[in-house]
Amino acid sequence: MSSKKYGGGRPPTGTPSLAWSTVVVVASLLAGASLVHNIYKPDLTLPLVDPPAVHEAKKDDPK
Repeated sequence: MSSKKYGGGRPPTGTPSLAWSTVVVVASLLAGASLVHNIYKPDLTLPLVDPPAVHEAKKDDPK
């Protein structure tokens, strides 16, 4: 009879740790985002804001 509760066997070897798999996941997400931005090249410029018209500024003046 074996002294182990759930049977004998070799312990698993070669399994990646949680920290290493997290590094791999983050690196692959960053690489994917970089690839998408190199393909689609989004326009990240901000639109210009028009200054208020002269007659609107005088209309709001309480004088």
